[in-house]
Amino acid sequence: MELATAKTNSTRRVPTQAEIDKNTTILNKWLGEAETRLGSANPFAKDTQLVAEEHFAHVGLPDRKAEDYKYTHIRTYLQEDYTAKAFAANILPSEIESLLNDDFISIVVVNGKYVTEYSRLNKLPQQVTVQSLYKALQQGNEVAIKNFNRALHKSKNPLAMLNTALAGDGIFINVPETFLCPVPIHIVNICTGDTKALHNPRSLVYLHENAELTLIESYHSIKQTEKNFTNSVTEFYIEDNASLENYILQDEDALSQRNDVRQFIVNRDSRLNSVIISLDGGMVRNDPTVLIEGENSEAHLNGLFIVKENGHIDNHTMVEHRVPNCFSNELYKGVISDNAEGVFNGKILVYRDAQKTNAYQSNKNILLGDKAVINTKPQLEIYADDVRCTHGTSTGMLNEEALFYMRSRGLNEKLAKNILLQAFAKEVSNTIKNEAFRAFIEQKIEENIQ
Repeated sequence: MELATAKTNSTRRVPTQAEIDKNTTILNKWLGEAETRLGSANPFAKDTQLVAEEHFAHVGLPDRKAEDYKYTHIRTYLQEDYTAKAFAANILPSEIESLLNDDFISIVVVNGKYVTEYSRLNKLPQQVTVQSLYKALQQGNEVAIKNFNRALHKSKNPLAMLNTALAGDGIFINVPETFLCPVPIHIVNICTGDTKALHNPRSLVYLHENAELTLIESYHSIKQTEKNFTNSVTEFYIEDNASLENYILQDEDALSQRNDVRQFIVNRDSRLNSVIISLDGGMVRNDPTVLIEGENSEAHLNGLFIVKENGHIDNHTMVEHRVPNCFSNELYKGVISDNAEGVFNGKILVYRDAQKTNAYQSNKNILLGDKAVINTKPQLEIYADDVRCTHGTSTGMLNEEALFYMRSRGLNEKLAKNILLQAFAKEVSNTIKNEAFRAFIEQKIEENIQ
């Protein structure tokens, strides 16, 4: 399953000692502030974090010259004087009440830390493990130890390396073999505080053979008075004939900067449906990677980003077809207005052995105003010769004929635009199977396109 020789023989520039020293200095500042790291829970995690430190020293934070970060200048965003010190919750349970759904299992995470007293676990089946990743490693959980960083240990993603080096805690979810979790698990992530903080939550989700899970994640700001940067990483393992529905809502305020790395390992006869809805935040960078490693599996990646004012949302996706007879479908849509900027960079990589691959990718965008910007780059890289793969992108303004028709039927211009934008967004929201969460998302979309 090797790629073409020309691809694998590509070389990387060797960093100078001065660059290594500078990167080490940056990292050591944050290491010195981090009070707890996963390495103190387990010797294996400690070794993993030490290796990540070494790798980050050679790579460092990406600058404008890095092709993958050409339109999202991560180094600039991280030049603030952030501290990696952990901060406790300064919010009351009543302040998050509206974010919790009684029909879900609610896991509350504040500033990257699992807060059990705010969470609602009464509907959690005994068969399913949901706990702090730190505690899982500390208790010697074999699944957590075996799979921590397994999906990412060869990754060249510098933000993933930084997270691995600094991570102190996160969520561990383990769904046993043949178990169909009857209730969605909802992780409610909250940023709060009056200090410039760098958070590095690390999570691991494992579905054993024939397991099924709906996992919802939402991100919010409450009583946030200073900038924060959340650099999160989640590893997903979907074993043979397992199924994962993963829905993400990003709805933070302009003080929040977020880099979200998620790595999916998809095995034989399994299914992934990922939906990312990005509605707000000062800067959002989504970095989902899907590694299709088992035959007859399928992966669906869907995203909607609504960017306004001075916001910046970047969706940087990768789907790797490593084996034959698999299917992937990707649809990302953007609505960009005011002075905002949207980015879509999606790549499908088909290995030489991945014959009979069906892979499709589409990015569609609407610009609302002369200053709105979209940078889009769909990509195919194919080394097999018996495949069906397509990609495409389109960008434009709202359809003037449709607007004229609706206004001729008595609708004012604002209402007509809203109806057209809601219809544009619905193709993505319809991929959310859970009716309660889909209704919630569609209400949020309506609020954000007023």
